[in-house]
Amino acid sequence: MNRNGPSDSQPQAMLVGQTLIIEGETIPIEYRKLPLEDLLLDSSNPRIQHAAKQKFRDGTISQDELRKLILERPGVSELFKSIRDNGGLLEPVYVRPDGRIIEGNCRAASYLKLHGIDGNDKRWQTIPAVFVPEISDRQVAILQGHYHVAGKNKWDAYEKIGHLHTMNTKLGMDEKAIARALGMHERDVIRDLKTYDTMTQKLLPRMKGGNGLEKWSFVQELYKRKDLEEYRAKPANIDAFVKLVVSKKLKRGADVRKLAKILKHPAALKTLHKQDVDSAMAVVGKADPTADSGAFRKLKKTTSLLQRLPNKDLQRLRESEKPQVILRELFAAVKEVAKAAGVRLS
Repeated sequence: MNRNGPSDSQPQAMLVGQTLIIEGETIPIEYRKLPLEDLLLDSSNPRIQHAAKQKFRDGTISQDELRKLILERPGVSELFKSIRDNGGLLEPVYVRPDGRIIEGNCRAASYLKLHGIDGNDKRWQTIPAVFVPEISDRQVAILQGHYHVAGKNKWDAYEKIGHLHTMNTKLGMDEKAIARALGMHERDVIRDLKTYDTMTQKLLPRMKGGNGLEKWSFVQELYKRKDLEEYRAKPANIDAFVKLVVSKKLKRGADVRKLAKILKHPAALKTLHKQDVDSAMAVVGKADPTADSGAFRKLKKTTSLLQRLPNKDLQRLRESEKPQVILRELFAAVKEVAKAAGVRLS
């Protein structure tokens, strides 16, 4: 079934009866039916923050413009249909005393659209809400984080890590506090914050056209790969990496996985900067055929397997015809390929 509310509660942010419990603090709440005119969509919500800044660079955005922007986000059209077909929400939105949405911008925007379609329909004149009379910005961030970072109803990767960045820079929470509040590993929080900084401070400012978020996977790969740990420790290498991404020498996020192999060969690295990743891998392949060829990787693996063939399999070869057939076919195939390639086997 298509749920149109937040996911199950999490340990650090729980809804219990008439209270919210966040970081052990009990926060009273009230269940209400709020008139739609009392709601304020929140442009600072991580789900739409980047899109709002891209479209409205002067920072001013009306409620109507914000509603339209939210409705354009991926997955919201399906949410709208779910609410319409269900005749209402499965779970309420969360609202501050001033009407700002804490949790449920997309649901509220869908209600506003339905009200615009048929303002006389009583179903779309009020919205089920959890009214929170008093809640801090830190508690709001933790609540949102548990629904959309640690929970099941996750934001996109950039939105999730942007939320961690907000918790760190605007709310003054260190990596350990963020990790504890959201049930994450501290090392993952540290990695994610570095990823966000490189993306926003170095890569996005150099992008021309588009919003640049299609390059997010490149930076994620850089920071999650253990074989690039030494490389990314040097600031100059981060700058060089960004240049490779912007200039499209690295064409896909998956190409970053090849970077460690290229770094081992100075000639290949030089080719990468002058040409592209495919040309660089061709240079690596001359020194190590397994680097750019799945076939040669399998051949090498097969050779290694034969060199260490377990005694039980050797015994089967001695005693059974079918395993011998397999070995003979392999031997014949090797001779045929060697003949075609002009390779002497002696």
